[in-house]
Amino acid sequence: MKKLKSHLGTHCKLVNLSWYSFRKLLVNEASDYTIGEVVDILSKEFSGLTISKVRYLESKDLLTPQRTASGYRKYSETDLAQLRWVLRQQREHFLPLRVIRERLSSGTRQLENDIQSERSFHDVDPALPPDESLEISKAEILQRSGLTETDFSAMEQFGLIPKKNLSSGETYTVDDLLIAQIVSRFLGFGIEPRHLRSYRRAAESEAALLDQRLVGLAGEEAKYAVTEISHLGYELKSLLVRRFIH
Repeated sequence: MKKLKSHLGTHCKLVNLSWYSFRKLLVNEASDYTIGEVVDILSKEFSGLTISKVRYLESKDLLTPQRTASGYRKYSETDLAQLRWVLRQQREHFLPLRVIRERLSSGTRQLENDIQSERSFHDVDPALPPDESLEISKAEILQRSGLTETDFSAMEQFGLIPKKNLSSGETYTVDDLLIAQIVSRFLGFGIEPRHLRSYRRAAESEAALLDQRLVGLAGEEAKYAVTEISHLGYELKSLLVRRFIH
């Protein structure tokens, strides 16, 4: 049976079917899935996906599965496709849940290859794997950002990037690289790292506010709350800057 499942699984991939879908077709079952099956199917593409995360997205009106008479959720193929799309918008385009929900409500869900119109301010380097645990060297940051050693030292001096003990093997993170790329863009407008200290101070204040307001939240719920509030802060700051520029 295991060998048969493996063999059929290969053919399922060729026609873009999950093993669960193929099995249901074989036995003429309705194409509905339990929440556990949904997580099992999508976790191959979205590592770290949990039942609680699916439920959280449902609570934010990003998914509306049907319920059985006993109250259990049942997910259709359409629900599965919609959840996959939502997760991709978060992972690949860093879209806040509010924007994703608006696109779903208006029926303007973008095709996967329509990437350019969906990129947010966070999507600085689309070639970079979205892996926060990825270790990056200083040389790679300089190469990817186009910054000089002097620029890099200035970022360290003004607290935009942490000072590392490179001789002991310490490395940088994806966030450090993204910050370096943003600083490089600022330099293109004649804005130097020393001019960006106000952004660092604002980030520290916002982080302190979040620490106070998110007490009691944990896991996926806390992670999504931080993402949403951060995007709201970005939008508010952008509008205020536009107001004060004469």
